[in-house]
Amino acid sequence: MGSVPTVRRITPGDWRRLRAIRTEALADSPLAFITTLDEALDEPDTLWKDRARAGASGDEQATMIAVDGDDTVGMAVGVRRSKPPSEVVPIVAVFVSPRVRRHGVGAGLMAGVEEWAASIGGTTCSLWVVDGNDGAARFYRSLGYVPTLDRQRISKPPVRWETRYEKRLTAG
Repeated sequence: MGSVPTVRRITPGDWRRLRAIRTEALADSPLAFITTLDEALDEPDTLWKDRARAGASGDEQATMIAVDGDDTVGMAVGVRRSKPPSEVVPIVAVFVSPRVRRHGVGAGLMAGVEEWAASIGGTTCSLWVVDGNDGAARFYRSLGYVPTLDRQRISKPPVRWETRYEKRLTAG
């Protein structure tokens, strides 16, 4: 880690950063995500450009990235639900590069998404943690997320289960 990474919302021009951190995530933690590294590597540049543009502004989606110099070292995405309960904002695709873990980067990414969620009327953030990903479960608990009774089976091989966690947002 060269300096303290900066957490910020992605810009449309950051699409290469998005592709780089997402493929690093899939290479580092393949069982934590449904998409595979090979699938991500096969995606055209237009998809990454569209994702960066979608996460850059507006209130339908927010992609936060952590930048350390020229390196992108983390990401987290919040998505507005189109169906009730719309006040629950899902957080997906959370990843922090191993080289900067335990330095506050993940907390900064989550705070950025939570702030955005509150700004669009969200009262709760929700995310899924794959069974066996104990480090992620501990991290989310340290931020105030609690496991719910909601569980779901990921049928894409290898078959695994995940648990939904949620956190009530405080009124700002």
